[in-house]
Amino acid sequence: MKKLFVPLMMLTLLLTLMMVTGCRNQSTRSTRDAVPVPAGGWDTPFETTVNITAVRDVTAGLLFDGDDTLDDNPWTRLFQDRLNIEVEYVWTMPAGAEYTDRLNMAIASGEIPDVLDVGFIQFRQLLEAGLLLDLTHYYHNYTSERIRSFADRSPGTLDTVTVDGRIMGIPNYYFGVIDQPRTMWLRNDWYQEWRAEGGPELLTVAQFEDFMRWTMDEKGAEYGIALENLLTWLFYTGPMFGVYLGNPGGGFGAGTHFWYPDATGRILPGEAHPEFITALTYWARWFEEGFISSDFAAIDSARGEEDIVAGRVGTQPWLQWNGWVNSPHLVSLWGDDAYQIPINFPTIPGVELMGQANFASGTITVVHRDFQNPAALMKMISLADEILFCLDSELTDEEFHDFTAGRREWAPVPFRITDPQTDILQYQHVVEALRTGDTSRLYTAGMQLKHNESRAWMDDRDPSGLGSYLQMGRIAGSAYSANWELIERGALIRNSLWGPPPVEFNDIINPSDIILTGVTQIIIGVRPVSDWPSILAEWYAAGGQAMEDAVNLHFGQ
Repeated sequence: MKKLFVPLMMLTLLLTLMMVTGCRNQSTRSTRDAVPVPAGGWDTPFETTVNITAVRDVTAGLLFDGDDTLDDNPWTRLFQDRLNIEVEYVWTMPAGAEYTDRLNMAIASGEIPDVLDVGFIQFRQLLEAGLLLDLTHYYHNYTSERIRSFADRSPGTLDTVTVDGRIMGIPNYYFGVIDQPRTMWLRNDWYQEWRAEGGPELLTVAQFEDFMRWTMDEKGAEYGIALENLLTWLFYTGPMFGVYLGNPGGGFGAGTHFWYPDATGRILPGEAHPEFITALTYWARWFEEGFISSDFAAIDSARGEEDIVAGRVGTQPWLQWNGWVNSPHLVSLWGDDAYQIPINFPTIPGVELMGQANFASGTITVVHRDFQNPAALMKMISLADEILFCLDSELTDEEFHDFTAGRREWAPVPFRITDPQTDILQYQHVVEALRTGDTSRLYTAGMQLKHNESRAWMDDRDPSGLGSYLQMGRIAGSAYSANWELIERGALIRNSLWGPPPVEFNDIINPSDIILTGVTQIIIGVRPVSDWPSILAEWYAAGGQAMEDAVNLHFGQ
């Protein structure tokens, strides 16, 4: 009997293991068939594991710990553990043209995964091909209240993916309008000396001109304001004269215009508003007086930044993240006080300064028409939002590291939707922590990073912290404090083209070179300011009229 007992015990143990293993396999086996959506809130997990396929681009900034990979990391495990959803990336590629080409080929063949992020051109292609699923029911019934509230926080954005009342994709929104108004950047040590000698705060263009003249006479600057040959920086100064302009030159947003209505309600590009004549008049005079470099037409952006660092110029119109660009080099070369500081643009008499806000939602999360479990996506984007952006989410230190440290917050693409108030909240929480010393409410990686970098400059004069310090940590004089002042008093002007360019733009070659050439000729005195109407008429005839008509057709009243 004793000899028989051991084999029987072993057989019993083996059968038990088989049953346990069988149950585990059964519980983790995923399906692509339709699975009933469980009753309860968005965070109620599926009873049967749902498989969802996706594709994505990857960058060097996407980091994982240990043996983690894109298919097996804290985010994929979170979706499985909390929602019983399995993510399968059918292909990934480095970000860039190669990825875009691969994605376009997939769209053309109709072989797309369940979920992917696309740009507006690809969104239109998918719509025309009938490959997208109507998400209206699932969006309204299976996303969190927070996700649905984004439509109110960024008015009009959801409309860009709504076709005949049907929501055909989820916009990924943007970090917030506080990012967008431009500011004037001044070399701090020069400006502090100017003020100490009795110079006024720069509120008017006349005062700004006096300051430029002072930097040239007293500090050895070769010219007054840093510009480059594509006129992007120059066009940033439009609000000083009551005109709002886009970027007709090169670089990011090349060929774009800022569109807003005139007194009649007709939407025009900024260059067609009468205030542009005023701006041209000032710019031409600035060139005559030497405020604009005599060879600005040969200065590219790299050379312009070199001139700033070398002390050849002391003012620069630019964006809110300028602190990461020139200031560390200025400090290394000229001393701790030589960094650039931002101020709101000074204005001419009669102009109330307004900050510009462009449509900035760049990608859309879309779903293949044959996907059987679209409620799964709604649950996933709601969970990712809770982890990344929700103040009420409670994470252990280990979870915070797993989900937000470094660039891991980008890992859940295409299952992440950006809170359109992200940077406003980041600014408010970082400033509060710097004022009080209480860091307990820095609940995102971005908040902690900006706070720590600001402290690195404030406490140790570490130049690597200047970007965050000048963006938000310099409490009484940061780029975000300047932009927040505009937001608080409602002084924002939105681009009337609130969405992707109209489809008619696809057949128009934007004649922006006509504007660039004409403005340059007027500035250097080859043509008078009075020639601008004829230059503008040339632009209209070469395609500008078709662009304006399309904008008014789709975005007019």
